[in-house]
This record gives sequence, C-alpha cells and structure tokens, in this order.
Amino acid sequence: MLRPFASRRFDSRSFLLTALLFLAGCNHRAPGGERLFVSDDRGDMIAGIDMRTVGIADRIEVGGRPRGLAFSPDHATLYAALSAEPDSEEDEVEADPAPPKARIDGIAVIDVASARVMRVLPAGKDPVRVAVSRDGRTLFVANQADGAVSRVAADGSGKLHTVPVCDSPEGMALAPDGKTLFVACVDAGRVAMLDTNDLHAIRKIRVRGGPRAALAAHDGQHVFIATDNGRLIILKGDGKVDKVLDLTRDADDVRAAGIVEASDGHLFVTTGRYGAVVEVDPMAGTIVRTIDHVGTEPMGIGISADGATLVTANGASGDVSLISRQSGKIVRKLNVGKRPWGVAARG
Repeated sequence: MLRPFASRRFDSRSFLLTALLFLAGCNHRAPGGERLFVSDDRGDMIAGIDMRTVGIADRIEVGGRPRGLAFSPDHATLYAALSAEPDSEEDEVEADPAPPKARIDGIAVIDVASARVMRVLPAGKDPVRVAVSRDGRTLFVANQADGAVSRVAADGSGKLHTVPVCDSPEGMALAPDGKTLFVACVDAGRVAMLDTNDLHAIRKIRVRGGPRAALAAHDGQHVFIATDNGRLIILKGDGKVDKVLDLTRDADDVRAAGIVEASDGHLFVTTGRYGAVVEVDPMAGTIVRTIDHVGTEPMGIGISADGATLVTANGASGDVSLISRQSGKIVRKLNVGKRPWGVAARG
C-alpha cells in the first residue's frame, strides 16, 4: 500500500526548505532572449540558458534531485520533478562522512520570469517525470520508487491522487485529447495506457528493451517510445505498434533516453553512452542521419523555438551541447554542473 505523502515527506523541515528556496530564488535578472532549462540531478539545481547570449543566465537551487522538466502551456511556469532519493551512483562516487543534504520529493513550481521557486507540490515518492495537461490545470507525475503515477492540481488545490502502475515508470506522453496518458515502464517492459480521469489502466503494451522515453506526436495520431536497447517504437493512438526502428544497428552501449520533435515532424533521439543523436523521419520509417560525438552520454534533449538549435544534456561530462540542426555541428558547449539530465525548451 502506498503511504500518504504528508505522513512521509512534507513535514516541517520540508516546509522550511520550500521557504528557503523561495527566498534563495529571488534573483532579479535582466530580460534576455529565449530561455531553455536543464536539470542537474546531482547538483540539486536547474540552469537557465539564454539563447540570445548563448550562456548560463540562471542557476536555480531546488532542494531535491531535479530530473524531468515541463513548461506550462503559456511557458510562464516551469515544473520540475524533484526526488529525495539518493542516486545509487552518487552514493559510490560521492562517499563523504558529512551528513547528507536534506532533500524533498515533489514538483517544484518555478516562475520563469524571475527564475524563482514559488512552491513545491506533493507528488508521491521519487518523482522522475512530469507532464502537463493542455489546459495547464493538471500535472501527471511518474514516481519511480513507488512504481506509481500521481495526478496533481497545478494550483495545489484538491487531493493528491496516486495509483500503482508498473515497475520504474519514467517517460510519459499525454494524448492531445487529454483522455489518455502513455507511461513507459522501464523495468516492466511495458507501456501503460491510463485513463486520465482516474488513472486506471486501459491496456498495457508489451515493449521489449526497457521503454524509457515517451513523446506524443504533433499530429495527434502517434506516440513515440525510445528504449534502453536503442529502438524507437512508433505507436498508433490506440496503442497498436505501427513501426519499430533500430537506431544504432544493435550497438551494445545504447540507451535511448530523450526525444524531441521538430516542426517538420522529424525526431531527434539521444543515445546515452553511444554519444550520438539520431534524426528520424517517423512517417517514412527511416533514419535520416546520425550526429556523432555530440557529448558524453547525452540524455535529455530540446530544440529552440526557431527550430535551429538542438540542446543535449550530457550526463557524464556535466555540460550541455548546443548543436546546429542544419549542419549537425556543435556550436557551443556550456558547463552546467554535476550531471545534466532533462531539458525543457519551447520548440
């Protein structure tokens, strides 16, 4: 049985942390260009990248391990999935006799204009991804440690609704009609289709190879699933498999971790330790090109509003790569922190 969030995490210490984060986030900054955001899940920080100056404009402390990021429909608010759970590799790499940092589980609500944490919403145990309804009123959260999905009111009203779904839920894709949520279950080898009203399972689709990332197509007719073994699964809206593409010809060191769709319908998929971004024409079912050596273990990916620049979060090297979509060349690398994970972009 899932324990109520309030009895576990949202104690007085958590409220104090939220208050401190609110004050720490009051960094008044000059207006700039388009902002992209990158989460650093070992640095407990989110970096804002100003695309006009091509530099780091904000470093927002969030009080937990930030991973998945999502904008509100009007791009005025950024939501970040925060975890209080230590990363297993972090324990090994950062062995230290000092007491561990106090962290909280929840969804950080960040005002984009001021780069300030406004509040943290309760959202279950070990949130890893967050998806936002089209009207901006509801958040859906994948809680990895609980094997559950939560539905949260974006304004903090109402009760948290959490249901067990599968082992290690991660990627989520919300159907354009808002009625169905697709959840990639990494360790279960399944993609769960949930009814967004009560989160009951409509069906579970078998997907081998560790389904990790999920994205709903702009056309409203397909859902894309990227897997740990380097496959791209193209699902129809009813959950039936349309196509399966091998992104890297059975290479052993692939972990397809992030997907973004450009305005022309082409997809860009990161491949983890393989170090590449693969461009795919999903409707034709073809690989357009492979952009090699984009960074060390690229994970999250985003695209600028004008569609000209790809941004990858390179988890193993602590930086992000800004890549020209046209040429496939790295325009610039920016140091972000300890382990960049997710990217939120307006494109």
